Amino acid sequence: MSNLKEMVVVEWHDARLFPDTYSADETRNLKMQKFETIGYLLLKDSTTTILAFERNNEGQYRDIILIPSGSIGSIQRLSLGSFV
Repeated sequence: MSNLKEMVVVEWHDARLFPDTYSADETRNLKMQKFETIGYLLLKDSTTTILAFERNNEGQYRDIILIPSGSIGSIQRLSLGSFV
């Protein structure tokens, strides 16, 4: 991404916990969760991608999520068009 602090949609996979007991064959059907997160892209490096959900009029950000960069499937820039 060339322009940090732009609005993006990030598709990524997150870890999941399956409590209980499973055979090796049963584990083949277990899947990770896929998420889509929308926010301001603040940082992306080989380890961490940081998004913020809100930005105030002073340029400060809040409600921050850190996503492991290796878990990301795609990042798409949002085009807000006439909503801006």
